Amino acid sequence: MVKIKKKEAKKKPLTRKEQRKQKSEVKKQNKRLYHAGKTNGTQRVAAAAEASAAQSLQGKNKKKKKSKKPKVNPDDIPKEQLLSGEIDSDDDESIDSDFSDPDVDALMPKSKEKVEVFEPLGKRAKKMQGGAIQRQDEELVRRKELRQQKELSSKSKKQRLKTLRLENEEEDREINKLEKKLKLNKSKDKNRLVRKMFNDGLDYLLDFVLDDEEEKQKWEEKQERKKRLKEQQEKEDAGMWSDEEEEEQDELKDNFPEDDSGSEDEEDDEDISGDESDEGSEAEEEAPKIKEDIYGRKRDAEGNILPDPVEKEASAVGQKYIPPHQRALMAASAGSSEKQAEILARLLKQSKGLLNRLSEANLHKIAAGIEALYMKNSRYNMNETLTKLLQEALLGSTRTNERMVQEHMVLLAYLHAQIGSEIGAHFLQTFVELFDGYVKDITNLEVEDKQLNNLVLVLCYMYLFKIYELSLLMELIGKLTDQLCEKSVECLLQIFQSIGFRLRKDDPLAFKTMMQKVQSQIASAPLELKENPRLRFMVDILNAVKNNNMQKLPQYDPELADNLRKRLKAMLKNDRYVVTLNITLEDLLRADKVGKWWIVGSAWTGNLDEMGSAKQKPNKNSSNSANAGFADQLLELAKKQQMNTAERRNIFCIIMSAADYVDAFEKILHLALKDQRAVAYVIIHCALNEKRANPYYAHLALKFCQFNRKYQLAFQFASWDRINDIEKLSKPQIRNLASFLQQVILAAGLQLSVLKVVDFMQLDKLSFYFMKEVMVRLLLSPDEREVYQTFERVAKNSKLQQFKQSVRLFLQHFLLKSDQLDKLKLKEEEQQLLQQRVDHLDKLLAYVDL
Repeated sequence: MVKIKKKEAKKKPLTRKEQRKQKSEVKKQNKRLYHAGKTNGTQRVAAAAEASAAQSLQGKNKKKKKSKKPKVNPDDIPKEQLLSGEIDSDDDESIDSDFSDPDVDALMPKSKEKVEVFEPLGKRAKKMQGGAIQRQDEELVRRKELRQQKELSSKSKKQRLKTLRLENEEEDREINKLEKKLKLNKSKDKNRLVRKMFNDGLDYLLDFVLDDEEEKQKWEEKQERKKRLKEQQEKEDAGMWSDEEEEEQDELKDNFPEDDSGSEDEEDDEDISGDESDEGSEAEEEAPKIKEDIYGRKRDAEGNILPDPVEKEASAVGQKYIPPHQRALMAASAGSSEKQAEILARLLKQSKGLLNRLSEANLHKIAAGIEALYMKNSRYNMNETLTKLLQEALLGSTRTNERMVQEHMVLLAYLHAQIGSEIGAHFLQTFVELFDGYVKDITNLEVEDKQLNNLVLVLCYMYLFKIYELSLLMELIGKLTDQLCEKSVECLLQIFQSIGFRLRKDDPLAFKTMMQKVQSQIASAPLELKENPRLRFMVDILNAVKNNNMQKLPQYDPELADNLRKRLKAMLKNDRYVVTLNITLEDLLRADKVGKWWIVGSAWTGNLDEMGSAKQKPNKNSSNSANAGFADQLLELAKKQQMNTAERRNIFCIIMSAADYVDAFEKILHLALKDQRAVAYVIIHCALNEKRANPYYAHLALKFCQFNRKYQLAFQFASWDRINDIEKLSKPQIRNLASFLQQVILAAGLQLSVLKVVDFMQLDKLSFYFMKEVMVRLLLSPDEREVYQTFERVAKNSKLQQFKQSVRLFLQHFLLKSDQLDKLKLKEEEQQLLQQRVDHLDKLLAYVDL
């Protein structure tokens, strides 16, 4: 019988994990080979890879190669050998095949050897007695699977709980941080916090936080206290109070401890009850006799006005009378009336929150919110608060967004129509007075300052939404054309760009006369102004408006204004409409002296002589108020030094008249200036124009640099401007500038990198002289530690490589030349010290952080 060979089992393919493991082992082996020697690492790795590839190929070839045996012809094999079955297996398919011939099997002798049976799945089934195959128990398999699922679910649950615990801990840490920042202390009384939340309008949050049972318990305690207080009042009225009852009342108070909120409620109730009991009889007697009219004045039964006790005291002492609303404001500012100050602060916060969210989408909602504030608070407080907020939002020194101005003016028109015309009149008077103040000093205004431009834009859109008539706007345009300069040209250009076509549509005749007046003023303007590109552009825009050519106006889009006008009409209820105020410019400017005839019930004298005198008085006193009480000599000196603006004049006069640099610093801070550049400009200007270097200015500049980083940046930019324009400076001014910078740099007010604007590649005579003065003063400073610290701050900065190399080159090859040392006229000791410090600093600047 032919022996059948077992087939070799195929190797299973590697899993991903085993493949990754094999790759990591190959990488480690390659790394070892690469770092085995100092050179030729890559060659060794390549050689090892080739060797491994060759080895794998040899193994495959060995498997493929089979032992070659000599082929035997079956006819040559004897029958006895065939019948005995002693024939080796050959490569012949008929011998290796599993098929058998029944005729051949009958002739073959019976052998006791059994053929092995191979299982197709590679697993042998268990055999029972009697030859039956036993299958695996399905229940055991199922239990095993369920056990594995339970283990996985328990592990995932534990992991989830762990992550939740960690997240909760992190959240608690974050809450503690925020509590520290908000200065919330848990040990303090919680009721105080609750009251504060009620005042801020956050009481709805307490429904989610506080427990209902606690609230019920507190409410019941409060009701019991009120009942006891009522019984006490009744006994007092009846005269039945005794010492024993007092003791019982004290015991009750001891038994029921009260919170801060409860105690405050009791005090309020006691005050009210005391006032009612003491003054009840008096009020009954005085009620029919004294009444208060609609203006807040007290009148007797016959209708005569009773004098105010405050007015009596003021007239007796000889003081000036202060109106009641001003008295309330003074009391709030002085801190005597904390309650009034809190009301104003809360009102400011609420109004600011509403205005910050103002947009075209939620215009109606915000307008309704501000209208509700007007109903709850006094109109004076609301007008003053809104005026302050609108000035902060719209009248900044930078250009305000036109869309933002339109949205705020629509809100103003809504309040003007819905609440009353005095609202719009108040804001119109405020903005016109500001406009008049700016126009009077328009020649001194800087072109970069956009406050007047923003104010003109606000007045334009107030006209567009029909708060005032066209005649007032024409008067404002006439004021600008009377004082034609670069700033007024810019403002006129803004008017024509924003509402030029509207003016032409509303009153063509008035627009034509205004245009003729502007053209005549341009014709009589000086040649410098005629050549100004702004003026040419304004003339082009004016002609485009005249010819109704909208395409020539850049970025002109009237759709937004039209949409807002339609929305305003839709917002107004109960047949309300915007009442257009027909007020002249003269009426608005003299309203404080003559009166406001446009407000119902307001006093108005109507005396034209008094109006004329009232006009002359402010003109005389305007210069004194603007000069803030400085001497005439100082003002003349400020004028000579070209201190154009009021801010620069005030700073210059304070610096020149101060007792010392601390006094000057405090007085300049009291000016509350928004532009820090003006301070830096004036201080450096004064330092340069001294005959000799004065350390007073350096100390003052250092004080400002240490006070706020904004001032530090302002001095840095001002110094760069002076260094870039060094050709305009004389040698004494350059020496003063070098001395000023040397003192500020050594005191760490400014860094040495302030000199990086100097072009070391193309040093002219004045730049070289300036650098030489600065470096010699720095290096020969008596405090060696300050010198090394100054240069060390630059050496550590990796972004200043080019500047450091330039400084090293200047110190070694220019400053230490024999010609330059002779010109400096230094002593031998100073020359040695200079050489020693330059060598040390050269090494320091060459140092590079590892």
